[in-house]
Amino acid sequence: MTVSTHNTLPHTGTTEILCYLTLKNKFDELNKLSVWINNDISTLFKISERTVFKVDLILAELIANIISYAYPSQCESEIVIKCHYFQDNIRIDIEDSGIPFNPLITPDVVLPQSLEEADIGGLGIHLIRHYMDEGTYQRKDNKNIFSVRLKI
Repeated sequence: MTVSTHNTLPHTGTTEILCYLTLKNKFDELNKLSVWINNDISTLFKISERTVFKVDLILAELIANIISYAYPSQCESEIVIKCHYFQDNIRIDIEDSGIPFNPLITPDVVLPQSLEEADIGGLGIHLIRHYMDEGTYQRKDNKNIFSVRLKI
């Protein structure tokens, strides 16, 4: 696990704190992710339990999808997560070298009307969209870069 923090000054009067984590594209890495969010990020950024919940859910869904679908040849690769803390929001950048995928252009999920109609799974991207305040995607240098912004 790689965790690093430093302070920079992106705008006059605004302090940014950056913390990052590098994971392998393996499911057992999800435990490291959860520990990083619930210990390091929550402590360093002093964010509410509600915001920690949102960050945990969003990142768990995104990273699980990357591990499941971005590397069909099962090659080992890295996923880099950068968490930027500003005075009133957090921006999280997730970078991977898997196949191109923009979660913002996937069709909206039609929610079931009853429990009997509900299928297991398939709501991850819907939940990510629900909990984030803003999202952007770009493909740059053969990498997916998905950024999520949450107000705190």
